Amino acid sequence: MEALPTNPAAVRELIAELEREKSEDKLGTYKPYAKQKAFHEAGATYRERLLIAANQSGKTFAGGCEVAYHATGKYPNWWKGRRFDKATAGWACGETNEVVRDAAQRILIGRPGAQGTGTIPKADILETVSARGTPDLLDSIKVRHIDGGVSIIGIKSYQRGREAFQGESLDYCWCDEEPDAAVYSEILTRTNINAGPVLITFTPLKGMSEVVRRFLIEKSPDRSVTSMTLDDVDHYSEEEKKNLLRAIPRMSARPVRRVFLPSAVVASFRLPKKA
Repeated sequence: MEALPTNPAAVRELIAELEREKSEDKLGTYKPYAKQKAFHEAGATYRERLLIAANQSGKTFAGGCEVAYHATGKYPNWWKGRRFDKATAGWACGETNEVVRDAAQRILIGRPGAQGTGTIPKADILETVSARGTPDLLDSIKVRHIDGGVSIIGIKSYQRGREAFQGESLDYCWCDEEPDAAVYSEILTRTNINAGPVLITFTPLKGMSEVVRRFLIEKSPDRSVTSMTLDDVDHYSEEEKKNLLRAIPRMSARPVRRVFLPSAVVASFRLPKKA
């Protein structure tokens, strides 16, 4: 065994090298929280999954890790979710070109200029294809799969509309933040052939939309909902959690708005006298 360096400069260099190696293989060090793990495991049973969670709670990272597992085939020993034994074709989607670049794409491969520091190990990134019109946005990522094949991850944004989601056949799709109903319907169609998993990770900011209603109201044996709050994560101290909660605007005791319902109005009438 090689002796560890004692020279301060050499020690700093060794630490930097270890940190670099760690940053380029985040997938190998991912240890999910209980709710993240439950979300992954639901994939073995449910085709459609929703991880509904607070901002900065680790929901996007969980989605990015699952996509990296499907693309590389490097499932960990603890994995009990859906598995693919061959190279895959999937999508990672977000609200706009800029948002999907700064969120899902960043989680998968790292920031511009730091490619290989995301959930896909640097050694497994074979090629990245740039998209047109938005700086640093990718069209697709080619990833080495353990079976020797090449997986493809397409980067898509909802702003392109439903038409941009037509035509392809996919093994899976990851929606980071909520798509509208038309886009989500098209995504389900793209994954129909293999009954591929569709996973959604988002913070509920649009109220009771059609997609939210689909998961929370329209129950189905094909759908699963996992809720994760700040109490379910460990990367914040208790004081930081309190500060984050205090920063959330409190709901007024008054109604946000009044709704006039003509059907609830009746013509005036005289009450009968008490007998």
